[in-house]
Amino acid sequence: MTRPTFLRLKYSRVLRYNLFVNGKGSARADTAASPTVEATRKPRGAPALAHAEGEWLCGFCLNRVAHDQDRFKYEGKDQFTFYNPDGMRFEIITFTQTAGCQQTGVPTLEHTWFPGCAWSFCVCNRCGQHLGWYYSGAHDFAGLILNRIISSRTWN
Repeated sequence: MTRPTFLRLKYSRVLRYNLFVNGKGSARADTAASPTVEATRKPRGAPALAHAEGEWLCGFCLNRVAHDQDRFKYEGKDQFTFYNPDGMRFEIITFTQTAGCQQTGVPTLEHTWFPGCAWSFCVCNRCGQHLGWYYSGAHDFAGLILNRIISSRTWN
């Protein structure tokens, strides 16, 4: 599976950070293959990168944003592909709740993908990146954009 460019860059930044705080090698990503780097040692003060099974993380800052147990089935499905009025394609996963996101904007029914549900923006509450939309109306749920979130199964 090929990761989007922003995810490859994120992995590279995390790798450089870990190399830098370990104090082994340089902060360059090409030192990862060096036998002097201890991959199993967790430096003191470094962020924890292990996440629980089934969690979904922000693809930009790795903030925990949702969990598989909170997936929401709308008319029997929890994954959808939609196009906005500009023709941009979005693959989304629906969740009943999101732990690491916040709602921005005023809900509107204009161009909604779910009839009777008004949408507003859903952004990561750590880095502020747009991760999807909140929907309210007949059902309250969030739709997170698949290529802007990472499954902990992939990350660990």
